[in-house]
Amino acid sequence: MKPTKVSFLVKPIGVIRKGRILLNRQWIKGLQGIEGFSHLLVFFWLHKTHKPDLLIHPKTGKSFPKIGFLATRTPHRPNPIGFTVVKLVKRRGRELWVEGLDVWDETPVIDLKPYTKREWIKGYRIPSWVKRLDRLEKDPLRKYAS
Repeated sequence: MKPTKVSFLVKPIGVIRKGRILLNRQWIKGLQGIEGFSHLLVFFWLHKTHKPDLLIHPKTGKSFPKIGFLATRTPHRPNPIGFTVVKLVKRRGRELWVEGLDVWDETPVIDLKPYTKREWIKGYRIPSWVKRLDRLEKDPLRKYAS
């Protein structure tokens, strides 16, 4: 099978500003009805990252074995697309107040989707090193296993 050599043009629909999502004016009507959802999937372009090393220590924890970057949540990726689930607190016009957003200010937003039962997975599996990382993590929003 030949590798695909297709290029993409991704245009931001908004930006992260002071922990809020500010959509471009042209997309305001597209937000109609979003207030009915408690949570959103936010997709963004990790504009301050670099090309990944193929093998890394998870969260730079030297006590953890090196693993492939694709087996981690590192922001350093060939296509630095990030996403997270956030709680929608309120909407005013093109601005969304959310909780749980962990990105740099001025990060370009490339898409939003409502979080529904479809995204909820039961019985997922994670490796033991992730559970070990979680025990060391102080911020509950940054835990993966619990």
